[in-house]
Amino acid sequence: MSERKQREEADRLATDILKNGSNTQRRNLFVSAAAFGASAIVAGGATSASAQTAPAAAPPPPRRPVLKDDSRVLNIGATVRSGNYWDFKTFMTPVEEFYVRNHYATPTVEQRPILARENWKLRIHGTSVERPVELSYNDLLGMRSRTIIATMECHGNGRTLFWEQDGLSGQQVAGGNWVMGAVGQAEWQYVPMSEIFARVGIKPGARTVMFWSGVDGNDMGRPMPYTDVVSLQHDMGVCFAMNGNPLIPDHGAPVRMVVPGWGGTASIKWLTEIRVSDRRIWSRLNTRGECYIGPSYARPEFAADDEFVGVTADDIKGPMVTWMPPKSFITVPLVLERSPSLPANYPLQRGQVPRLSPGQQELTGYAWAPQHGVRSVEVRIDGDAWQQAAIRPPNLGKYTWVRFTAPWNAPAGQHVIETRTTDNSGTTQPATVPLNSLGMANWAIPKFRVEVA
Repeated sequence: MSERKQREEADRLATDILKNGSNTQRRNLFVSAAAFGASAIVAGGATSASAQTAPAAAPPPPRRPVLKDDSRVLNIGATVRSGNYWDFKTFMTPVEEFYVRNHYATPTVEQRPILARENWKLRIHGTSVERPVELSYNDLLGMRSRTIIATMECHGNGRTLFWEQDGLSGQQVAGGNWVMGAVGQAEWQYVPMSEIFARVGIKPGARTVMFWSGVDGNDMGRPMPYTDVVSLQHDMGVCFAMNGNPLIPDHGAPVRMVVPGWGGTASIKWLTEIRVSDRRIWSRLNTRGECYIGPSYARPEFAADDEFVGVTADDIKGPMVTWMPPKSFITVPLVLERSPSLPANYPLQRGQVPRLSPGQQELTGYAWAPQHGVRSVEVRIDGDAWQQAAIRPPNLGKYTWVRFTAPWNAPAGQHVIETRTTDNSGTTQPATVPLNSLGMANWAIPKFRVEVA
């Protein structure tokens, strides 16, 4: 399918969903054969004499840390790829354009046989579980499932603004240079946690739900407070399909969690275990990683009888990132001057300013506010008054982003374009946010420099 046809189909599907709701029979949109590859077909039969004397086959190529074709994403490190957000046009993000945030190389079936669908098991147990179970892949497919259209965003998306707009160094704020592209929107098919809880039964006094990969390093478990899981139990769950197709390895195949609205690490990939405990649990992903650590953030309380998985009480330094805040961008690459590193295939050189043609322009962009939904989007040029942007339908609710447009009669010269989102609770993107050393969830108003010539 050509890019133009794909975009037309994106708009058609989004409008159809707005009118009729989602339907898993209409789902193979945006997902091309290139995203999934094709199975090799090997003919059987007797081995010939010539084959027996043939020279040894060449060794296989080195294992790739990211398995999908990454020509349509931005290479910011060995196991991470950012979306080329300046090229975004569709309401739904094709799998080929969806960012990848892995802490380790994507595990394969050859390395981890449990990742084969016929081998996969999900163990649900813990001190707060009445009836522990182990589910197979087919068991999961046989349970009641839902679909939800939702953005997913890495906690570190926008970290670049700490360097470029606040002038902080790589020693003050560490992490990958996502620019603005570690966000995408997909349709996720999942078994809700409400179904899981109903099957196993939860005892009174449950405090923590630990979602554990079991195949991705030895520290990839994300605890969530049980009360938060209950509040989201219909909207979050055990996910097995993305944009109407089975998950691919880089996005957690065969099964992952999806927690809409929360930072992406809550949506643990390659899920093999859910444990519900009557104690608080601390792990790397809610202590040394994915937390706000800085002078403006208080250290969370903890108790002597809390459970520590691969960490100690000394690792507790700041609160875990949960809901992602309101954000926005226009589809123009950000100028990178002060960042510690430049993504390998970024379209601009260090310090280079993107060019636009003079005259009437239509600025386009995306805005999202997953906790409450987008109320409005504004744009301003060169520090003048804020102007309302036009939100392009559909706006499907709090978990989804919106596309917006704003007209601009662009005069020659250098200009700064800013965008800001206000959500349905009245919260608006601020001019700056407090320093946190991991660069988490920077939702400051972004400033896009352009040259009109």
